[in-house]
Amino acid sequence: MELGAIRTRFEGWTRAQALALVAALAVVLAFACWTPARGPAPKQRAATEHSDLRLYRDIIAGLEQGGDYYAVAAKEQRAAGYPLKPFYTFRLPTHATVYAALGEQVMILLLWAVAAGLIAAWWIRLEPLLPVPLLGASMVLLAGGMGGLLQPQTGIFHESWAGLLLALMIALWRPERAWPAMIAGAAALMLRELALPMILAVGGLALLGRRWREAAGWAAIVALFALYMTLHAHWVAEVVLPGDLASQGWSRFLGFQFALKSIAKVTFGVRLPEIVAVACLVLSLFGWASVRAPWALRGFILLFGYGLMLALFARRDTFYWALIAAPLSFMGLAFLPKAFADLAKAVGRKPYPNP
Repeated sequence: MELGAIRTRFEGWTRAQALALVAALAVVLAFACWTPARGPAPKQRAATEHSDLRLYRDIIAGLEQGGDYYAVAAKEQRAAGYPLKPFYTFRLPTHATVYAALGEQVMILLLWAVAAGLIAAWWIRLEPLLPVPLLGASMVLLAGGMGGLLQPQTGIFHESWAGLLLALMIALWRPERAWPAMIAGAAALMLRELALPMILAVGGLALLGRRWREAAGWAAIVALFALYMTLHAHWVAEVVLPGDLASQGWSRFLGFQFALKSIAKVTFGVRLPEIVAVACLVLSLFGWASVRAPWALRGFILLFGYGLMLALFARRDTFYWALIAAPLSFMGLAFLPKAFADLAKAVGRKPYPNP
């Protein structure tokens, strides 16, 4: 079977290098899949508890009735027993304001349109590199990663939009024409501040590549965001009272398996046996890491970075941060045939030349 024009990092590797990598991958897979039920699992709030989803809906409803975002958000967070300190316990007003202005039905259609655009963008990106069977498989895997984001209620989560837009940013990026990717990245950042690490990463890659104009563009986006966050903090301070609750923090250190199970829960991985879903996610990450291409590096940074964020900082009930990584989470499986073929060639090489 033709495996396409994708170049992997294993071309020209020695037998020893390939064997060491195969052993390391086996160890990681064994660690991830070994009794995964023992690791902490994502936790959904009971139907009787006030959920984040309900909080976001109540805030949007308050805006639809003409309320001020910060006054409405403070009122709803107090009523539900949510913290109001520090200022970042308040979501940025972008998402709720747009939802209130356009209505949920329009926003659902817009979310699906962004998802369709994401599939088209990745098709254009990969079509010259993959044969038709693997190209089709990559689109199925992309759709499976997005499946949880396209449920009507999931669009209420800010992370759904951020995840789609960051995946679109990676697909659209070209070294000679970065501005479409910048628009997608800036939109993700203005919707959810958790997009900032990825924006800093792509800006850093532009600096390392000495693409000064692109680096300046990302720096301008970060500066605009910093101004937005400063104003946000000021407006939050105007509605917070001395006796309001403070956040318990997010440094939970729930670990690698929690991150994998969280991503599985918000994708089609929830339909798979847990051990299968976890193994597929690890192999997909390996697939992204295997490809020698700037877009693949960005995909790897996104998945590994937000997986690490879940492992180190998320609480069990904030597992939905995984929505940011969801779209590209299984897509790396489509790159494995070429990666494994190149590794097999390296393993088959003789350790020493013939005398």
